[in-house]
Amino acid sequence: MKKILLYGVALSLSISLIGCTAPKNEDSSTGKVQNQIEEQTPKDKLDKEEITIDKQDKEEVTRLVEEFGGKLQSVSLLSPKKELEKSMKENYGGLVSEDLMNKWLNNPEDAPGRFVSSPWPDRIEIENVEKISDTEYEVGGNIIEITSSENDEPISRTITLTVRKIDIVWLINDVVLGEYNK
Repeated sequence: MKKILLYGVALSLSISLIGCTAPKNEDSSTGKVQNQIEEQTPKDKLDKEEITIDKQDKEEVTRLVEEFGGKLQSVSLLSPKKELEKSMKENYGGLVSEDLMNKWLNNPEDAPGRFVSSPWPDRIEIENVEKISDTEYEVGGNIIEITSSENDEPISRTITLTVRKIDIVWLINDVVLGEYNK
């Protein structure tokens, strides 16, 4: 009876040990034995997920900047303060951070928008989007200003935007307006 019990225990241990080892294949070209279960699978999966998240973030940041560019013509920077505040909140609200909005309300000459009736800002053409950190992108491009005359060439002005993820939302957190291009 003891022998049967001993053989049973030995058989159980052998089966357990066999189940714990990974199947192996021999690479015929090198003669080396390789595990079928790749050790880098979780890392590769994380890398793919990170690339997908980066791509989604970049698309969201690009959409945000393009939407913001389409609103520039609606904000007359020479309006009286109350009208300017209302216009900025209606057009830039949800696109820019509260800190940036307050900065522009205190110094409208530093804000992007419409200064005169013609030319007016039509859009932002994005040239590059660079990831700075997991929560911040820098976007470079040009504000394209147009007139109602088809004969006039568009005017452009460089712009650099810092877009930051605040809580769970991407918002424009800083803007640097550059010179007009010739």
